[in-house]
Amino acid sequence: MSLITEAALRAMLKKETLSTLKIQKGDIVTPSARQFLRERGIALITDDSLDHIPKSDKSEAAPIKENHYKGFEPMETGIKPKFVSYYDGGFYEVKPEYMTHLRGNQLVFKDDPRILFRGKMDSIQALVLEIQYRLLDSKPALQSELKELLEVFRGLLRAEVLDEPIEIDKVIGLTDVEIREHSHYPKKYYDIEHFLPDVSMGIEIIELNRLRTYIRELELCALCAFKKGNDISRKDIIQLLNRLSSVAYIMMCRIRGQYYK
Repeated sequence: MSLITEAALRAMLKKETLSTLKIQKGDIVTPSARQFLRERGIALITDDSLDHIPKSDKSEAAPIKENHYKGFEPMETGIKPKFVSYYDGGFYEVKPEYMTHLRGNQLVFKDDPRILFRGKMDSIQALVLEIQYRLLDSKPALQSELKELLEVFRGLLRAEVLDEPIEIDKVIGLTDVEIREHSHYPKKYYDIEHFLPDVSMGIEIIELNRLRTYIRELELCALCAFKKGNDISRKDIIQLLNRLSSVAYIMMCRIRGQYYK
């Protein structure tokens, strides 16, 4: 059994021109090597696929259908690949354009739920920056809390990418328990009743409500990314996002209750 890589094919083509590549049954052709062959119109055939064809017709034999690619564990072959498929352990010498890094040299498709989650995380940081800019003339305390939220989102993304736990004691001065209390009982803490946003309430309420809804969407995106059957791999991330949407509502309540000085 032989291992046929893109690098080996490139070296081979420097010495000769090929229209077909004949391999032995059981040989392993890497995904990047198969892609390399397809791009150059080189047919991949197995050595025993021509045995039933008359000698006069062998030169015009149609390429056989490619075998399905089967992944393997790199450590079993002694190979240290540059890029590894997260899904089946197969490897690539050149990163395909339709794949991206999950962690280290592990590649996943760009529509993988975890990559979509990271994209949403990037978007919400951009949103917080936009809101900061729109509310530059707001109270310093509100600006400070928006800056804190931005740092929380950046830390959350870093923790997911590095596969580290995320632990935050307080957000806008409140613990996890206090966030639940303040968001459930605004009358007790800010002397206002629960309310629905209205255009008459001003730009600060409108922008913070937009942030609240985006965080809710991000929480659902995280659930899709980290749910496997009945198991959730990153409960800490999902819980924090749930609290952060409450934080956005609390900030709205603080504006309505004249909390910011």
